[in-house]
Amino acid sequence: MPQRRAGQQYETSLCKELQETQSPCTARALCENGSMGKLEKTRNQKAECRKKKGTGFSLFLLSSFPFAKALSFRLRLPAFCLLLSAFCLLPSGTWAVQASDEKVLTPLNFRAPDFPTPGNPEGTSGSMSSAPTPPRVPGAVPPSSQPSFDDNAGGSLWINSPPLMMAELRGKVVLIDFWEYSCINCIRTLAENKELYARYHKFGFELIGVHDFEFDVTSHFPNVRAAVKRLDLNYPIYVDSTFQLWQAYHNDSWPSLFLIDAKGVVRYHKIGEGHDDALERAIQRLLLEAHPGLEFPADYTIPPDPNAFAAPCGSTTDEMYVGDSSGRGTLSNQEGYHDGKTVRYQLPADIKDGHVAVSGEWQSDKYGMTYRGKKNSEAGPDKLVMRYHARELYAFINVSHGRPSALYIQQDGKDLTEADKGVDVKFDSQGHSYIEVREPRMYYLVQNPALGAHAVTLTPTKPGLTVNSFTFGNDCQTKFPHL
Repeated sequence: MPQRRAGQQYETSLCKELQETQSPCTARALCENGSMGKLEKTRNQKAECRKKKGTGFSLFLLSSFPFAKALSFRLRLPAFCLLLSAFCLLPSGTWAVQASDEKVLTPLNFRAPDFPTPGNPEGTSGSMSSAPTPPRVPGAVPPSSQPSFDDNAGGSLWINSPPLMMAELRGKVVLIDFWEYSCINCIRTLAENKELYARYHKFGFELIGVHDFEFDVTSHFPNVRAAVKRLDLNYPIYVDSTFQLWQAYHNDSWPSLFLIDAKGVVRYHKIGEGHDDALERAIQRLLLEAHPGLEFPADYTIPPDPNAFAAPCGSTTDEMYVGDSSGRGTLSNQEGYHDGKTVRYQLPADIKDGHVAVSGEWQSDKYGMTYRGKKNSEAGPDKLVMRYHARELYAFINVSHGRPSALYIQQDGKDLTEADKGVDVKFDSQGHSYIEVREPRMYYLVQNPALGAHAVTLTPTKPGLTVNSFTFGNDCQTKFPHL
């Protein structure tokens, strides 16, 4: 799951505290201008200010604005509130973010990096804007090991579009979406992306997906192109094969969205799923800022976005990495991981929730476990067993080291049925449940009627099948296209 940065959490908590104790307009003015010193000063003085009701009150809150330094006056509280209210109504070149939106959209102000090209490998955007470049953020580091990218259809890094440059996009409001086609958090946001593109593209809005891979097979251009087609994405996709744009934005998660105004300045950042209403309101504000007088259709209402992570939705097992990915592997076998080597494994006596175990001959690497055995052995069919709790179960699986094959699946010792099977599950002539693995992608294995704890057994039929990861959905994360 994507994580917010510590600095953002600290600033958000201060802003929230101000919104609860001070004028919302004052809180916005300070929070949006990044005046951390004044934020702390406001928090420390709020108790003293309460005691001064009806007495002189220094307008320290407006000291961040040039005219306040020139005035240097004192007002009684009623006059202060009146002046502050009037200030809130003053027209501005920037639309004030609604207080609720501030909690999920991080205000930013830096020049949008350009898309790398062979002649401009660093992706700098030249003199397009005088805004500062983004500050270095701890933790914004791409994966340490990157496969070569030598099958990109003649060097083209774009899908659904010719190569774009930020200079060409000036005058448009642009949303940059860092995503990955094996990422369930990203997949669940794609329907909303397509809706935003359909609604606002005609008004000067552009959406560009930036694909940065997580697994070796998701780095290959043909696989990304096939995923874009299967997921029915019709907006431009830039394949960031060397993580240059990822690094230019100091990004550190999927999905991660950066909203750019018509002048080429990055204005807002949103991490993770949800809060689509706040994002759409920001898009409308920037479009109106770029095109005063623009009117949206009356039916372009923005309903509140339900919180799919609220307590009533239920909690699920965390994402399970089958390979030893940066020490996050979930293998329970006593034999452990042996990078690049084939080992004969035996199932342990116990497998805990959020863990996986295998039997038979499997080869491990940082990306997953690849089956290297035969269909049957003296101890019975080789298998992979995992335990989880969730409403839905998904798995990223590929056969890049083998050939298309059937992978049989059982839950709690039984074949799946029409009532709990995922959309990719089929039944053979004897009624046994299986999936046909042909391409490297997310496979939808189980759709339970309700959230619960289960054990799933996967039985491969041919060597060369690789299981990379398992992800999950709760009771509020079922209504998205399972493509």
